[in-house]
Amino acid sequence: MKKIAVIGSGSWGVALSIHLARCGHQIKIWSYDEEEKRLINEERKCKFLPGVVINDNIICSNNFEEVIEEADFILHVTPSKFTRDTFKKYKQYVGNKPIIICSKGFEKETLKTLDEVILDELPTARIGVLSGPSHAEEVSIAIPTALVIASKHEDILQVIQNTFMCNEMRIYTSRDVKGVELGRCIKKHYCFLCRNSSWNWIRR
Repeated sequence: MKKIAVIGSGSWGVALSIHLARCGHQIKIWSYDEEEKRLINEERKCKFLPGVVINDNIICSNNFEEVIEEADFILHVTPSKFTRDTFKKYKQYVGNKPIIICSKGFEKETLKTLDEVILDELPTARIGVLSGPSHAEEVSIAIPTALVIASKHEDILQVIQNTFMCNEMRIYTSRDVKGVELGRCIKKHYCFLCRNSSWNWIRR
């Protein structure tokens, strides 16, 4: 059983939390929003995942230190545009804990990938990148899927694979951190273009 900090209470952060809670782990979610905290803790709901019931072994807090202090590792799941500012607020509590980046995208101002943003702020950070062909609503209701964890650190690969792996989820490992980061960024922007009717030719 692992203790896991999840930074971000959006659909993907909560879906990953629900999956990990089903696997028997203890989860603490950080949210900036007091109402989201109340909804998770008191009503066991997430406004982004209607109809999904949040497990009892998940709690939510607005306090970074409370969420991170006992965690075995950290899942960073904030929107890419908030990654640097959010990380600045909690990096003092990280220590040697692995940081697993679960967000997609680049930093707009610098065009840096999110692993580069974290390393800018904390050069000693031990980083992994989690990605895959999955959707939050499907993960939250245990539809079978697969993810990939990329890291330069073998112990991070093994811990994340062992922690996430279960009947409905397979985890593959890679050392190509940059490739996984860029792949999911391209996927995000490709999907955006495909939703724009003026780019329908891309689908053909």
